[in-house]
Amino acid sequence: MATPLQANFLSNDDLPIVLTPARLKQSRSEVPASVSVIDREMIKASGLLEIPELFRLIPGTSVGARDGWNYVVSYHGSNYRDSRRMQVLIDGRSVYQAGLATVDWNDIPITIEDIERIEVVRGPSTASYGANAFLGVINIITRHPADIPYLEGSAQRGSEHAENYRISHADEYLGGHYRITIASRHDDGFDIKKNGQERLDSKTVQLFNTRYERQFNNISLSLNLGYKEGRVTDDYSDIDVTSPDTNVDDYYFSSKIEKELSVFHSVKFQYDFSGQQQIHRWTAQIPPFYTDLANNPAPLILVDANEDQQVNRHDIDFQDTYIWNESVTSVAGVHLKQSRVSSETYYGGTIKSNNYQFFYNIEKKLSDKFTVNSGGSYEYEEDIGKNFSPRLAFHYHVNKNNNFRFIYSEAIRTPDLLETSANWTYTGRNIRPANGGPTTAVLLQTAKGNPNLKPELIQSREIGYYGNFYNLHLQWDVKIFSDHLEQLMSNSISLDRFDPVNDSYLKQQGIETEIDYRPSHQWLLHGSYAYIKDESNTNTETTFTPRNSASVLVSYKYTPSIQISLSKYYARAIGTSENKFSRTDIRLSKTISFNKSELELSYSGQYRNDDDSELLRDNIYTNKLRQLLGVTLRY
Repeated sequence: MATPLQANFLSNDDLPIVLTPARLKQSRSEVPASVSVIDREMIKASGLLEIPELFRLIPGTSVGARDGWNYVVSYHGSNYRDSRRMQVLIDGRSVYQAGLATVDWNDIPITIEDIERIEVVRGPSTASYGANAFLGVINIITRHPADIPYLEGSAQRGSEHAENYRISHADEYLGGHYRITIASRHDDGFDIKKNGQERLDSKTVQLFNTRYERQFNNISLSLNLGYKEGRVTDDYSDIDVTSPDTNVDDYYFSSKIEKELSVFHSVKFQYDFSGQQQIHRWTAQIPPFYTDLANNPAPLILVDANEDQQVNRHDIDFQDTYIWNESVTSVAGVHLKQSRVSSETYYGGTIKSNNYQFFYNIEKKLSDKFTVNSGGSYEYEEDIGKNFSPRLAFHYHVNKNNNFRFIYSEAIRTPDLLETSANWTYTGRNIRPANGGPTTAVLLQTAKGNPNLKPELIQSREIGYYGNFYNLHLQWDVKIFSDHLEQLMSNSISLDRFDPVNDSYLKQQGIETEIDYRPSHQWLLHGSYAYIKDESNTNTETTFTPRNSASVLVSYKYTPSIQISLSKYYARAIGTSENKFSRTDIRLSKTISFNKSELELSYSGQYRNDDDSELLRDNIYTNKLRQLLGVTLRY
């Protein structure tokens, strides 16, 4: 997200470069945070179908499926109900939905095949990315149009009636490069509940996205556009008469201009717009005394209810990067955000919120042995007030490839609009039998937001080591951490228990490590492990944090056309029933080349090594083995 010019001062090509932690292009040995990278080779070798599952490869990251379509991803776990405390970016555009304070992974209009690499900042990042980068940042970078085949099509079919189809086209236009992707996906989700009843949690998604890149002398232009429509099913509650399914449309537009003012000075301007329309309507059967129609003589009445909502946000980001000399580099800028939510049920109309942020980071090389990074974010949000989040990092370089880091940071998560401004009331329409009375009623149970909520706070301390043994093609990272979270809002966001208050705390200590070893073009080995000890005054903040978690991915290219990959994922305990998660994945692929084209045949299998449900007790597959066959044609 910063100009490549800064590479002039990174003279050793053996040092891996990352972009995300400080908004600077930096060597991994100098970034003011722990950072992990999932590249295209790892993505393909994993054989995974869902983007959230990629983060099982990252140490300390908790991943779980609340439904067959609703994933939760959080660094160091904590609250499993929603992805509330992670900032997720796609090519610099935030997909964090401020209206309900969540990241809806099912409604992101990209496919896993569109991704070039993912950088995960493992630690508080409000200093760079604002209030909701509370526990960390996931930065998804899509594939550049110039780096993919002219035409690529794929089809996959497998367990749970999974059907995935995708076609991508890339070419040149008006002096630039473009890529277009069209895809369709379906999955029946989990099979049964704990009591043996059928689970209704399928998803059907169609999406389109495109990216255009062009260079004008010292100016680069990037345009992104996407649209997704889909339908998800949900289990019936005790009062539901019709299926409470949801239809969702998502759309976004992003534009970015980067200009090199000089060899040492560059600026970036980015404008993003995103929106979502959710249609969620069903019929319920309830006693009249649940409404304001207590005089209706019928023992039960039918009412049509809805949880429709429309959300959109505008983001403007300006960033200035300056290389003062070989020792000092700075980045500073402003970020403006407006969020708008409309819902009769949740808000009784339309509300909006404005947010203003100023951020900076200064990197100073004190000597060949010592580097210091100082950063911070000053932020103002309507109805919340102003907050400052600092970050300070020291690096001791044993040599150019081995260093120790010492980091202190603070971060906040501001309450979302539902927590502060909810006016949660269901209006029942088309009441039957009406018995000559009104056909519209208001349910008596309501909920109000808490306008006096304060931001959640975290203080994080870490000592880390990063080693790049480039002669061995091996990278090793270790992190020891101590985090203190307070003023947490941990209560359930449901109508019958809606009571958002800042009454929880969480303390976490532990160690995590990861290793990436690639001795040749044939071999890839990536492993991670995390141990987390936690303490809280509420069970809600600990159920999504496994005490031990680990992952291993091994891939071998037997020949240039045959690849075999094996991966193992483990976490314990995780979920409301303190389950363990233990799964072994395998992927086999064979590529056949002819003329200017190639045909790839693949098999992926996922085998659960335990008898536990996933995250929640009603998430059960009847068959431990899930399989998928795929065919991909590239031209």
